[in-house]
Amino acid sequence: MCRGKMKLDSFFFIVALLIGSCLVRAWNSDVERTKINEAKLWQRNTHQMASVEINKAAIGGVLAPLLSYKFLLPMPQLRAGLAYAGSRARLRRFVRDLVHGNKPLKIGALGGSITWGQGASNQTTTSWFGVVTDWLATAFPSINITARNGAVPATPASFMIMCLDHFVDPDVDLVFVEYILNNGLEDRIFENQVVREMERLIRKLLDLPGKPAVVMMQVPSDGMASYGSGLRFHHTMEDLEGALAQYYDVQYLSLRTALYRLAAIDQEDGFRWDQIFVDHHPGDAGHRVMADLVIYMLQDTALDLLLDPWSYKEQRAEQEKPLQGPMYSGNTAPSAAMCLYGDLFAPAVVPSKTHGFVYVNEGSIQKPRWRYVATQPGSRLVMRVDTRRPHLPPDHRVSLYLHYLKSYEHMGVANLSCTSGCECSTTEVDGHVTELWSQMYQVRLVASQSGSCEVTLTVLPRTSSGDYEFKVSGAIISEDQSAADMLDGTADGEGRLYWDFEDPSKDGGGGGDRTTTAAMT
Repeated sequence: MCRGKMKLDSFFFIVALLIGSCLVRAWNSDVERTKINEAKLWQRNTHQMASVEINKAAIGGVLAPLLSYKFLLPMPQLRAGLAYAGSRARLRRFVRDLVHGNKPLKIGALGGSITWGQGASNQTTTSWFGVVTDWLATAFPSINITARNGAVPATPASFMIMCLDHFVDPDVDLVFVEYILNNGLEDRIFENQVVREMERLIRKLLDLPGKPAVVMMQVPSDGMASYGSGLRFHHTMEDLEGALAQYYDVQYLSLRTALYRLAAIDQEDGFRWDQIFVDHHPGDAGHRVMADLVIYMLQDTALDLLLDPWSYKEQRAEQEKPLQGPMYSGNTAPSAAMCLYGDLFAPAVVPSKTHGFVYVNEGSIQKPRWRYVATQPGSRLVMRVDTRRPHLPPDHRVSLYLHYLKSYEHMGVANLSCTSGCECSTTEVDGHVTELWSQMYQVRLVASQSGSCEVTLTVLPRTSSGDYEFKVSGAIISEDQSAADMLDGTADGEGRLYWDFEDPSKDGGGGGDRTTTAAMT
């Protein structure tokens, strides 16, 4: 019997090895197919520029660090890929500070799996954001530049509207935004919900304390970057979102526009879709082209500053200019925090009405896991949240998701209800399971809109585990129904979370990642 089991185990082991070997070969094939053609790399001629002066300054000398980069994309396509430059007041400020080197700078990136680094052979060094940050560190070694990749795979813009505080620094100077693939398509010009969501995200970014320059990084729609798919040049949301770029004067880089003639029409060797993209994710060559567009934009802005230097008048106008009203009437995101976990959860708890719950770090100093923990029946946790949504009619309801721990030992049962300022149905939550595992879950309440909605969790005097422990790690208040649908997708039908919200740097199987690059000095 044991011998038969050993044979069966050996069989499955061999099968696993064969499958793993096939996957590795396929991955190696993708890497090889989409690798950068080194023969096509080129660099601006700084020696030729040394004799050209603007305002008595040699271009080659002033811009030498910026011009040190080697491009893969030809110049005509670089120009085409800078789809909208605008007056670029904030970007001019960033590039001025970069060239002068007189202050620390922060850059950030938001988006889905492409910006996270999917498709690149090395997420840190060959992804587009990795190439840009490495080049900045090399070109400007004396400047303290902090780069933070806040991209989360498989999430749309609606997620970042709610959880922006956790993925970008408030004093960031430059932010890239990439959501074309994950936002999906909506085939209408006016009152387009996808564009409305992007507007709310852009408004939140522009309104950050650091007044960052915002750049939309647009990629081809799913299926466009292949042959025989039937998707044409205009099958994308980026043209409609281009109106946001013009309305808010944010820059807009288009990988579609930069590559389409080379890949789809001319099918030029080295730039064919199958040489640039692994699937709908770019490979190393595609990521390099995305970095090309960013660095070309920075170079072009630096040349613009030489021709038209930054002035005190421009600085005052840029600093004092208020954020204009939304392009879509009333389309403003809530000002209150919506992703209440980590440092943002404790301020939502009402101490005077809470008893029996203790705020405890059940993680480590390096990876904290702050939770409210109770061990006795009758313990009560009261949370006060703002459920108002300016872009929705007042009678529309808002979903609130409470995150709690289910485990095989010690856990009790709790009642969850709205007790002041708002209305919602009462629900009961059991933290005990019989299987030998512990996992974070979410439970959903649908509440009315209120500036002071109090939600109370009470530990009940009954239990199936023999104990009454209950642990709460945070809550997320959805921005609208679209966001609620997205949040429903972060858990299975029973509420078991796919993604570890307490640790965004850990891949929860369907969520995402956040990497922070240390200050580059």
